[in-house]
Amino acid sequence: MLHRFVAGGAFGAVCATLAAAAFAVVPPSPTPSPSSSPLPEIGRVTTSDRRSEPIDRTSRPTFVITREQFEAEGAHSVIDALALIPGIPTFADYYGFGNIANYGIRGASSAQTLVLLDGVPIAGASSGTLDLGTFPLAGVSRIEVVESGGSTLYGTNAVGGVINIITAPVRGVDAALSDGSYADRDVRVALGDGKIGASFERHVDDNNFAYPAFNYPTMPFPAGVRTDSWADQSVARINLDEPLGYGFALKADIGSDAIVGGAPGGLSFLTPTASESIARDALNLELSRAGSHSFVSLTASGTREALIFVDPNPYDCGGESDTYDGRSQISLKDVMESDRSALVAGVDLARESASFALCPAFAPPFGFASAQSQTAAYLQEQWTVISAARLTVGLRGENDAPRGSVLAPELGGVADVGQLRIAGNVTESFRVPTLVDLYYPGYSNPNLVPERARNSDVTMALPHLGGGVSLGWFGRAGSNFIVLDQNYVPQNVDRASVAGFMLTAATPPFDGMVVKASVTDVYRALDLNAGTRLPRNPVMQGTFGLDHPFGASNLAYGIQAAIVGGTYSPTDTPFGFPPGYDAYSTVDAYLRVKLQPNAILTARVRNLGNDLYAPVAGYPAIGRTFAVELSTR
Repeated sequence: MLHRFVAGGAFGAVCATLAAAAFAVVPPSPTPSPSSSPLPEIGRVTTSDRRSEPIDRTSRPTFVITREQFEAEGAHSVIDALALIPGIPTFADYYGFGNIANYGIRGASSAQTLVLLDGVPIAGASSGTLDLGTFPLAGVSRIEVVESGGSTLYGTNAVGGVINIITAPVRGVDAALSDGSYADRDVRVALGDGKIGASFERHVDDNNFAYPAFNYPTMPFPAGVRTDSWADQSVARINLDEPLGYGFALKADIGSDAIVGGAPGGLSFLTPTASESIARDALNLELSRAGSHSFVSLTASGTREALIFVDPNPYDCGGESDTYDGRSQISLKDVMESDRSALVAGVDLARESASFALCPAFAPPFGFASAQSQTAAYLQEQWTVISAARLTVGLRGENDAPRGSVLAPELGGVADVGQLRIAGNVTESFRVPTLVDLYYPGYSNPNLVPERARNSDVTMALPHLGGGVSLGWFGRAGSNFIVLDQNYVPQNVDRASVAGFMLTAATPPFDGMVVKASVTDVYRALDLNAGTRLPRNPVMQGTFGLDHPFGASNLAYGIQAAIVGGTYSPTDTPFGFPPGYDAYSTVDAYLRVKLQPNAILTARVRNLGNDLYAPVAGYPAIGRTFAVELSTR
């Protein structure tokens, strides 16, 4: 393992020295920094229709967070950056950096939300999810989120929507040092010329924090100090975007990260000696050729992840448990465009594998190894029916061996009526059972069948009202939804229904300042078979923010508030505790001072109100934290 950072005093001395030198001259910024424009109104996107297009031409609700925005907010992982996106609540974000966080889009679970890296699925083969709480932002240029079922273009898991983590070579030098509460220290360095770039990041913290008493009716706990939630991560990434001539281009992304940290159990079952190690490697190569009205690409990718859990406590596992995931994919895509139409067609070939070695203290030890493959072809066409209306139709056929075949059609459209833009979609989505769902010893169900759902959404937007206002309705009705029962065994729920509204609004820049807000109301998330609410689905959540980026002055600041309602479901009962997830509210703020054109001093506070809660009963969350950072941009 790499050694921990030097002591906080030495680190602080280095920051103070650099800051003092930079204060020698404080000229005004020669050019405005990127503006904090409302999230729905950012240029072109590539995720919504699996091709590059202006964001106002897609019928799917799409949001974008750029590197400038999540760096200003101090995000250290993808889950931090997603806090800026409407409609994505996070749960079980227990402590601080380096700890697991669950996420979802519009009432969908983590397993029903597809995560892409540069347009290619990257979720673990065993679980169908990716731990975004530890997934780093090194080399990431932007994150696009599509909040609508996307199985027609992307296949399994895209039930609630798609999160696409997009990397790109940096231009110039980007470096930062930060120090914060609970020995949270971070260093990052990136350099490149826009065609090739390299990034490195190292992040550590100890996360030893005090928590209040929790007076659960069946199992009260006194106040105490949480330990064994430390984390230590190192990340390296190389990006390439190289024109080859004659319309050809080569893109490549090579990344590797390793994180090791404590794995504390609930307050009723402490695991002070347990630890987890995660090692992830990803390679993505894309060879493309752009013509005057066409774009053809061939993509080859591979990812692997190793998860090692160790606890020498003989009453727990008594040793080590290993999980190894692997995924490879080859995709061929052809985009053909004219003045009035755009056709996207392609083939995806993928294979996933997983192996487990569990609890060697047991006699005999048990585990398993398994694999599944996917073969799919898809077609989507968008027509401009009249100058103010566009229609989209698509179909995907996918065979998931050995589970069988599915079809996923879609119909969508966009119409401009004066200043009002109306967009809507009706799609079929699906989720294939994961290898853990099917084969994990003692907690699996080999009789599971794929989830099927019909997604509908309608959005009305006034892009030019203030900084943009939109109101949307979404619904999902399906069969065979996979839900854990009270024994944590997955079952196909006969019928489930999800529906809600989402409102987003932003002001135009006023003296450089932008205010934005979003509210999501999932008024129905119902297991129609049992008559209970689906797990991890708060009724209400909201985000509210104010940003003032650098402009004519050397000062930038912002504040971000999040409110997430509580949840209640019988399947949310963790080992005898009362069922449900606590409601919570947090307020984060930052202040940035440009000391020199390439030297910025930032102060940040998270959870300003020091809201003390347990997102999962028996697992307290961290309270207020502070950090100071010195960076080049």
